[in-house]
Amino acid sequence: MARYIAGLTMVGMNETKTESWTTRIARLGQFIKRKDGAVAVQFAILALPLTVLTFGLFDISRASIAKQQLQDALDAANLIAARSTGVTDTQLNAVGAPALTANLANLSDATLTASNFHANGAYIDATATVKVTPVIANLWLQGDMTISASSQVVRTMNKVEVALVLDNTGSMSYSLGSQTKIVALRSAANQLVDTLATAAARSTDPNAVKIGVVPFSMTVNVGTTYKNASWMSGVMPVAYGSDIFSNTTTNRFTMLTQTGLSWGGCVESRPAPYDIQETAPSAGTPATMFVPYFAPDEPDDNTISYTSSGHTYYYDFGNNWITNDKTSTTGSGLATLKTRQARVQKYAASNTGNIASGANGTGNFGPNRECNMQPIMRMTTDFNAVKTRISAMGTGGNTNVPMGLAWGWHLVSPNGPFADGSAYGTQNLTKVIVLLTDGDNTNDEVANPQNSIYTGIGYAWQARLLSASNVALTETSTGTQRRDALDDREAKLCANIKARGIVIYAIGVGVSSHSQAILQACASGADKYYNVTDAADLTSTFNAIAGSIQNLRISH
Repeated sequence: MARYIAGLTMVGMNETKTESWTTRIARLGQFIKRKDGAVAVQFAILALPLTVLTFGLFDISRASIAKQQLQDALDAANLIAARSTGVTDTQLNAVGAPALTANLANLSDATLTASNFHANGAYIDATATVKVTPVIANLWLQGDMTISASSQVVRTMNKVEVALVLDNTGSMSYSLGSQTKIVALRSAANQLVDTLATAAARSTDPNAVKIGVVPFSMTVNVGTTYKNASWMSGVMPVAYGSDIFSNTTTNRFTMLTQTGLSWGGCVESRPAPYDIQETAPSAGTPATMFVPYFAPDEPDDNTISYTSSGHTYYYDFGNNWITNDKTSTTGSGLATLKTRQARVQKYAASNTGNIASGANGTGNFGPNRECNMQPIMRMTTDFNAVKTRISAMGTGGNTNVPMGLAWGWHLVSPNGPFADGSAYGTQNLTKVIVLLTDGDNTNDEVANPQNSIYTGIGYAWQARLLSASNVALTETSTGTQRRDALDDREAKLCANIKARGIVIYAIGVGVSSHSQAILQACASGADKYYNVTDAADLTSTFNAIAGSIQNLRISH
């Protein structure tokens, strides 16, 4: 005899008997009360919702991971779009969409369905959507899960004021690796200008980026237009040290005019402590004024001698550009040399016929000797003009890094002589100096009584260069002592600049280990010093610096 609960019918022994509803209900109650099948029935009832819940949680986890990956990919793609030159939505999408697709290449559980990059004033807004096919959640979703993300990048960068202080000394004409240093420098520096110009174009501030240039060697050319500037003094103040000329009220501009020559635009270094300070020039403090560079006529050849061990030696002077100096004063040694060199009568209008041909230039002869670098360019937003100035840079002269660096500071300083820089502490403003040099500071010894050539700090005997212990060096000092003194001025100058919050990037191009240490200490951190051993690497170096200067960031 068998029981079929479904039919609630008893069949057997060829008999069929229909039970009453009361009996049926009683029998069903007895079945429910049986304990031997309770657990199985409960599990059967709960199994389906537990399965759905488990796979649903799995789908939720997949969606959460996809959401984070989408956000990361969109943020990265939006930064790439913001760094581009695109300004329209079409241009931005042409850059951002492929970047987003590439960033999502490893996202196997999701499919990109839409993206958009939109220019919104100073911001770039980006949105993207992906679909994730669920394992079980489509029972109630009736389709794929849609996941969205948004990103916003601030295109307005912090304002930057940049001074490029670039070595134009004679050694920059030499090759380092596959290129000459000056050729590589011109190309790399112009590329940096292009990068910053592109960044400036993305900003809503027309003055977001300003760039100035200081080509330097053993002096700096400020430009002939400043001949009559209030901060220039044709007469060298007493605080500068011993004057070359016998008449200490002699005006260098006047002497040039009398001889029919022109000022080349170069200046001399101010005396300590103003050589390493940004103090604005003031006629009330004569030592703060700038003096025009004037390489004097040196005595005619073979007229000044000295005797040693019974032998007489004659000196050869490289800057003899007035030719009637042989009979003016006879004798030997530094005293006679200074006397003959100091005669202001040589520069009288009546003596113009004795001025050598070629003296009125900026080459290696005449009053503008070695003043052959390009003039500085004050900070500007005319980036094409900056590139033109860089492209015209040449080489010549020895190395005086402190002098070039001081003028880089003058460019970005809010103080005179230019006062072009914004006030220190201006919100969202960074002042930057990029310093590049290829050699040690130099003030050479020369085989004549002056034991030096004329530079932006005059002759060695003028005692305008101080040692680390503030002792004035003279013509008896060695080249190494002069180098060390210039290094000390450079170190102190770097410290003063950084104390003002100005960021210094320093680049050594094939420099000695000695100069590497000086430049590393000058830079605003180890990450801001670059040691270049092949001129071809200057491009990547300047690109790295340009990237560091830029300031693109995720807004939200």
